[in-house]
Amino acid sequence: ENARRDFVSNVSHEIRTPVTSIKGYAETLLEGAMEEPEVARTFLETIDRQSERLCMLVDDILSLSRLERSEQLADIPFEKARAGTLVEAAMRACTPKAERQGVRLHMSGTMDAEIRVSGTLMEQAIINLVDNAIKYSDTDADVRIDVTQTADEVCIAVHDNGCGIAAEHLPRIFERFYRVDRARSRMLGGTGLGLAIVKHIMTVHNGSVSVESKPGHGSTFTLRLPSASATNTIN
Repeated sequence: ENARRDFVSNVSHEIRTPVTSIKGYAETLLEGAMEEPEVARTFLETIDRQSERLCMLVDDILSLSRLERSEQLADIPFEKARAGTLVEAAMRACTPKAERQGVRLHMSGTMDAEIRVSGTLMEQAIINLVDNAIKYSDTDADVRIDVTQTADEVCIAVHDNGCGIAAEHLPRIFERFYRVDRARSRMLGGTGLGLAIVKHIMTVHNGSVSVESKPGHGSTFTLRLPSASATNTIN
């Protein structure tokens, strides 16, 4: 119940910020700023950015709500999927952003590893991790997705060489709305819910997510899932 109250409080705060900005700029336009084309365009661009942020926030909140409901009802249909197929789909979705930022994406490992998953949800989890890796990487950097398999599990690890995360933040990194650098996260378009969504996706799959990171040396986020079958390894 405490967690629920905290979540409602955080949601209210996070929604209020873009709504206040949108309302303020709209009122200024109506009071006469629209008569000045350059000023009006700047204000409208801000309204557009804040509207997009609000939409992303609502989408992420709804995703969390659906995942929590599915955890309780255990009603998500699973099917056997090839890990490489999910990684390839996530890379295609993230490639335009990576190219704009000058980040190179690579994948390697046991691409034929099979897991029983909701393909849509697992692809979303990988996309969230790759998207974060791109956001916090410098231009001309590399982001790597590696798939490994043991007798019991399949691991999908996303490595970056970005700014890294200090040790004191790591225990809380998967909490809703927890941000290491709040100002930078908002500037980069983060909602503060992406990693929480990843954690919930792994929970409904009886899997887990972990992070290893050091400031100045990048981060590695690893998804661990029960293995569905033996595979051949390719590089």
